[in-house]
Amino acid sequence: MATVHERFPVSPEALWQALPHGVDAVKGQAPYYDAAAGYVTFSTKLGWLSYGQTVTVKVERTTEGSGLAIQTSLKFGFVDWGEGKRIARNFIAAVGVAVGHTPAA
Repeated sequence: MATVHERFPVSPEALWQALPHGVDAVKGQAPYYDAAAGYVTFSTKLGWLSYGQTVTVKVERTTEGSGLAIQTSLKFGFVDWGEGKRIARNFIAAVGVAVGHTPAA
């Protein structure tokens, strides 16, 4: 399981509108958006090197604007070999492009 946080200098509403770009970038399946709670959850596909991941992304208000808390967990297995962090980084990059902000590496 991996949890990655990233801050953005935009409003939580703007960040919320950009979440579909992140879901598309990581090829998320069956996204469920809960606007009242401020999160989206989705799954990634089974592949040659992965059983897939369940991903939950929460939009949070921060003093600088807003932030994402991205939590990934394996559908099956014990070790993800860095896949969760890779998914989170790709998600953050896509959302950053959508809101016009380049996140720190």
